[in-house]
Amino acid sequence: MPIFILASLLVHCVFLVSIFDIYFSSPLVHGMTPQQTPLPPPAKRLVLFVADGLRADSLYELNSSGMPQAPYLRGILENNGSWGISHTRVPTESRPGHVALIAGFYEDVSAVAKGWKENPVEFDSVFNESKYTWSWGSPDILPMFAKGATGDHVYTFCYAAESEDFGAQDAAKLDIWVFDHVKSFFNSSRSNQTLFSALNEEKVVLFLHLLGIDTNGHAHRPNSREYKENIKKVDEGVKEIASMIDSFYGNDGKTAFILTSDHGMTDWGSHGAGHPSETLTPLIVWGAGINYPQRVPSQFFEDNFLKEWKLENLKRLDINQADIAPLMASLIGVPFPLNSVGTLPLEYLNNSAHFKAESMFTNAVQILEQFKVKMSQKKKTTLSFLFTPFKPLSDSEQINFLKKIRLYIQQQKYYEAVSLCKTLINLALEGLSYYHTYDRLFLGLSITMGFVGWMTYVILVIIKTHTNLTRTVPTNNKKSTVLFYSFAFAGMIIAFFLLIQACPWTYYIYCLLPVPVWYAVVREIPVIQDLATNVVSLHIGQCIGFLLVCILGIEILVFSFFYRSALSVGLVVFAGWPVITQLWVQAKTRVLIWALLCVLLALFPLMPVGREPNIPLVIAAGLLTLLISCFSLASLWRSENKYRINEDLKVYFYQMLSIALSTYVVSSTHDSLKNKLGLPVLNQIISWMTLVSSPMLLLLSSTFLFQRLFSILLSLMSTYLLLSTGYEALFPLTLFGLMFVWINMEQEALQHYGLSLKPKVTALD
Repeated sequence: MPIFILASLLVHCVFLVSIFDIYFSSPLVHGMTPQQTPLPPPAKRLVLFVADGLRADSLYELNSSGMPQAPYLRGILENNGSWGISHTRVPTESRPGHVALIAGFYEDVSAVAKGWKENPVEFDSVFNESKYTWSWGSPDILPMFAKGATGDHVYTFCYAAESEDFGAQDAAKLDIWVFDHVKSFFNSSRSNQTLFSALNEEKVVLFLHLLGIDTNGHAHRPNSREYKENIKKVDEGVKEIASMIDSFYGNDGKTAFILTSDHGMTDWGSHGAGHPSETLTPLIVWGAGINYPQRVPSQFFEDNFLKEWKLENLKRLDINQADIAPLMASLIGVPFPLNSVGTLPLEYLNNSAHFKAESMFTNAVQILEQFKVKMSQKKKTTLSFLFTPFKPLSDSEQINFLKKIRLYIQQQKYYEAVSLCKTLINLALEGLSYYHTYDRLFLGLSITMGFVGWMTYVILVIIKTHTNLTRTVPTNNKKSTVLFYSFAFAGMIIAFFLLIQACPWTYYIYCLLPVPVWYAVVREIPVIQDLATNVVSLHIGQCIGFLLVCILGIEILVFSFFYRSALSVGLVVFAGWPVITQLWVQAKTRVLIWALLCVLLALFPLMPVGREPNIPLVIAAGLLTLLISCFSLASLWRSENKYRINEDLKVYFYQMLSIALSTYVVSSTHDSLKNKLGLPVLNQIISWMTLVSSPMLLLLSSTFLFQRLFSILLSLMSTYLLLSTGYEALFPLTLFGLMFVWINMEQEALQHYGLSLKPKVTALD
């Protein structure tokens, strides 16, 4: 048994790690040549405002008095610049959003292993390509762009990490800090000739990261007074900074301004998923090289926000978030970020058709460079007769595309050149995805074979160990030896195949794992034969019915990944299981409890994911747990069985105390944050102590089955309550109640069908 447990841990670790290699490997490549538009840019400098956590509707909508939330920015989009929606991608977190904005690619998915806090692979960015970049804001965001920059030309000014307090006070102070430091920076440059000269260079970027809106959204929700007041303060700050910069440069008309956000936020103050409130972010662009507002008689978008925002006659230009990086690069004339997958949004540019065509051609070549490097890498690690190229962009097709585009530009057929560039970009992006996922099918099949083999082996072990469906068969040593060498030979062939392709060492694990797993399965052929004999002896109708039920159950589970309500359907079906199988005749009370708990559990998948906190419900869950614990203690005290000892009572008492403290912490913390008093230190200490002590107390509990399961419930609840804000606090109680009844129902089923003559399970040891 210890060997089986170790093997299971090892196999599941391999399965877990394989997910990262198959789906979360880095898409970034290196070795490309920088591409830069050959014509003079319209702007010498760029000012980028990123209002972290700002929703599009929160900025564009009018207040109850019919006035804009941000008067200055509203005036810009109506009179001076272009506007639209920047569509973000999941995960809608701060780091991925900023990477898309400034580097032009959607977060390297391998960064999930580091909680989206750090990228395992270095990447290029607009900041890196600039002559100088000065940035102000959060220590969580700014350093990652300075870290990846080549040379000493990206400067950061951050406030202390402790300033990012989600509950103590109004977080608008973070944005005021940024605006004040930018003002003092420009004032100090007048007495610093070196800094003054640097600021007057071309290809300069000024980045203002404004975290206050996001922090206030988390603490008070986006519909709160604090969130909306913070938008006004940002609007005022942007107005002051824009005016000061224009004045500093003598109103030379060579400054481009961009205001956008990294992600939005749900009504309940969260982000990270793909709800429209999280993925729709504002984009307002004005200044050098930017189109003025375009009046249109009408326009249509599926979100139907235009009428609500009173902007139906101002042309809305929607783009993908990664498109902002090539826009910035084009405006100030720096090379497009090497890893950018964004497409230059030409409708924002106020420049000649020649400039737009050349910029688009640069964009296409830059993405094509990534495709060529990716193709070359995959070609080197694949046998020539197995390599399948991306046919729409063969070497000859690439040359034809580039020649045609260059010819169109020379002939001043700029529209045709731009159209062909867009086609080339789309094909190059498809090709990048093709080569990035080239091994996915191969690895997926290997892991699937290993997983199916392991599940088969586990089922066979359970049948062999815990049922009377099989008989003991003497081992045939000769057949076992032949079987072993056959599988060993197959493993050697697979290893040799991987070796000549110079595959990563992880590929060896994924591809060789099915060999020992299926070897173990094949060794259990006698068990399979006995099982088949028993199945054949059953009535054909029972076999078909059992098979259909299994298929239905699996389909419901798969369907539940897309529609959570499918779980509710499955649980309602489970509720009627004892009635269908006639078990209700033997244990009517248990069957009624079973049905009730199944129906209660079926309600949870139907509950909304996002909602306002319901702290009284969490407190009620804690009190209900304590009440159930008291009844359990009373029952334990009255029992006369040999398992009752004083130590068990002490463990239960400490677990109940932990639940009481957790309930208090939830109530106290909610009140403290509501009153803007921050998170009490005592509550933090209690929370950490609960987290550490819960699993330790569990290990000290009785090994009697029901007592141990109840101890697991108490340990889980003490931590779970701290993480709950509403109805989910009742979920463990319902689930464990169903599990307790299930154990009884399972024993009744075994006796009813006569599948096992073994005594009822009473203890874990």
